[in-house]
Amino acid sequence: MLENADKDDIFIFFTSENGVYDKQILKLLGKYNDVQSRIWPVAMEAKPECRRPPEPVSDRQSFDVACRKENRNPLKNNIRAIAQIFARKIIAQTLSPLYSDDVLYFISHCRKDGEQLASKLADGLRLLTRERNVYRDVVNVEVGDDAQKDIDENLKISDVLIFLQTENAQYSKYIMKELCHAMLNDIPILWVQIDDAPYEDMEIRPCENPVLRYSKDEFCNQERLEEIVDEIEDKCFQLIMNSSGQVYSYLECFMEMSREKKIKLQRDGANTLAYQIEYIDNVKDRYDSGIRRHYIQCFGRNPKKNDIERFCTNVKNMELYKECNKLFLLSTHGKRDSKTSDNRVCEENYEDYIANIQNVLGEHSPKKGKRIIISGAFPDYDEIYKNSLTEAVIIYTRQIIRNGYTLVFGAHPTFQQIIFDIGELYSSDVKDSIEMHMSQEYADTYDLELLNKKCSVVLSNDIQEMRKNMICRDKAEMLICLGGKLKDDPSQQGVDIEVGMARKCGIPVALVGTVGGRSSEYAYELLKQGKWEAINSWGSELNEGLFYNVNHRLMVERLLRKITM
Repeated sequence: MLENADKDDIFIFFTSENGVYDKQILKLLGKYNDVQSRIWPVAMEAKPECRRPPEPVSDRQSFDVACRKENRNPLKNNIRAIAQIFARKIIAQTLSPLYSDDVLYFISHCRKDGEQLASKLADGLRLLTRERNVYRDVVNVEVGDDAQKDIDENLKISDVLIFLQTENAQYSKYIMKELCHAMLNDIPILWVQIDDAPYEDMEIRPCENPVLRYSKDEFCNQERLEEIVDEIEDKCFQLIMNSSGQVYSYLECFMEMSREKKIKLQRDGANTLAYQIEYIDNVKDRYDSGIRRHYIQCFGRNPKKNDIERFCTNVKNMELYKECNKLFLLSTHGKRDSKTSDNRVCEENYEDYIANIQNVLGEHSPKKGKRIIISGAFPDYDEIYKNSLTEAVIIYTRQIIRNGYTLVFGAHPTFQQIIFDIGELYSSDVKDSIEMHMSQEYADTYDLELLNKKCSVVLSNDIQEMRKNMICRDKAEMLICLGGKLKDDPSQQGVDIEVGMARKCGIPVALVGTVGGRSSEYAYELLKQGKWEAINSWGSELNEGLFYNVNHRLMVERLLRKITM
């Protein structure tokens, strides 16, 4: 290892529990540090001497396992899920389809009171590293161009949306539109609050609270501004890493379809994350009408122009170009109307591509009157981790509505608008697809006439009656619990109350463990006791998967299959 150290390597080591290291280990660390390799310490214990790596890499941030098992993180007691996340981070850094330094940051801000801040931040990010591209509309839109079209196009290809939340931002319909697009298209959002600006009336929130908070004055101090830019860059990198790992969620879906003999999946050994997919039956799909054989190149990031050009050039020299009807660059950002140099090659997003396969197989059909209840609330932990709950709610909502069920939920201000937008995208009748329950005391803060156009609203006298109406009034296929506050008095925990009500009505319960909060704690208690039968009859494999698996899409598909058996 000493002889072969290379700057392109990632050197991963576990820090010593007592801070004492063998001389050979220190020599090895020094060698990799000298050649400027990426060095990732892993700290298993909470002790300061374990968390702090030795010289010469003492300034490197450790992957803090102990921290991720604490209450302020969604993965408490979930070492298997923590390992999945770390493995994805490694792979995202070593495979080019998953990570590139060539990223685009989109700064979403209100011109009225955020223009100068956006300018200072954009300049700082560009100076930090030459590879960073930063988009803000005042500078990047050319004179005479369609401004909104240019903004929309750049948002589609951005890698992170940085939301500068000034006092006037919550009233901007354009910012709300940008946030909604980013959330629905898996573009990570970094929420930065300025001067404690209020957000209680904000129509769409990326998570419960801002991730970072600053004052305007801090942006005027050059030394402090440099620290702010570093902090924002670090958070953006974390968000990109979390997002890029989602490619494995989709690959697992393809592999499961292959195991179930719905498709033939064959890996292309000559290319990274590339596969051939063939429908087993001779069927027609929306892409074209021949026998279905596709070649897919999977990305965990937004494919850049040079990625597309390289792909088009490479595939034409491959024998499979003649064998396949269509060739796809798949990502969370892909779009069917993209232009490539070859009409047989197109960009597509994973969701639409998988949905096409499921439609071909006849798996999506109306489930008239079949209700699925989602109960969710942000647990009390660090804001950067709360994205995991928002991501889970979006995925579960999308798949439930897309599969023809009626989604039932209690009026949660953070999730309302995004759920309505998902309904608009994937349902032909939103009132039939979304049922929202609300306590009468909050009704005066809403335009009920407008709400009733977006969903079916059910009003109750108080929170207890609301829960009863939501869970017990009409038959439901299942209750899915995500997150939830931890209370000192267990009898006051909403998740426990709702699980108890569901079980009395004979409704099976799914506890999602990888988003933290009470749903995770409850699942861990049942896991230790081996008492999954207390919440459903699905057995340990599915329930344990819900506890540790970070692939929400795969888990919701398994749940939906379980209730249709």
